[in-house]
Amino acid sequence: MSALEKKLLKKIRTAITDFQMIKGGETVLLGVSGGKDSMALGYLLNEYRKQAKDKFEIRAVYIFKDFLIDCDINFEEKRKYFEEVLNIPLEKVNISLPEESKLNDGVGQNCQRCAYARRIAMFKLCQKYAATKICLGHHMDDILVTTFMNMMQGRKLKIMPPVNKMSKGDITFIRPMMYVREKELVNFVAQKEIPFSGCNCPVGTDTMRNKIKYGIVWENERNFPQFTENLFHAFIKDFREKYEKDGYSM
Repeated sequence: MSALEKKLLKKIRTAITDFQMIKGGETVLLGVSGGKDSMALGYLLNEYRKQAKDKFEIRAVYIFKDFLIDCDINFEEKRKYFEEVLNIPLEKVNISLPEESKLNDGVGQNCQRCAYARRIAMFKLCQKYAATKICLGHHMDDILVTTFMNMMQGRKLKIMPPVNKMSKGDITFIRPMMYVREKELVNFVAQKEIPFSGCNCPVGTDTMRNKIKYGIVWENERNFPQFTENLFHAFIKDFREKYEKDGYSM
């Protein structure tokens, strides 16, 4: 096991422990987009499971969006990796949007519509497999960028929560890679030769998220190397105090 793999596993173990993300006997549904983040998480979560004292089940799902026909992730390649290398079943689910909700260039609600449709599909799979946790591949950079988006668009300080229990039902969203940097994942998938596909969403290139990521977060990090991690931990400290006091629900 390489030093980088040990480092990433330690970060995931810390996140799971800090926020009690996974308990023994649970079924965890892993959302797979085919990108480097979710593919790396599949590997790391499986390694964590091997070492965990309390065992749990992992099932993975890729949601095919028929309204984004150009988003070909080479599903069969990803399925073979998950099922033959990781021994994790990967299911493909097709979803559609109503005609009036189809995505259009320049429409600000594109990402929200797509995310909502994917979330509904995952809820149904949770019922099918009695899963209580939905595991997502967001990392530290994602969490900080989303926090900035909430500040700039919603005028409120609201972090993307590493643990988010739905107010109705028994489903909780978890983000075990909350302490992992994106640059670490880039190096890791190259090191382990993990197959992944780049983002080719036809409406996802010129987004507010990318402008904040490159124009604010990464640009400030050039001048202040600890910018991202220090700001992230400041936000997480505030979140953790609220989480430990009241729990955190949508």
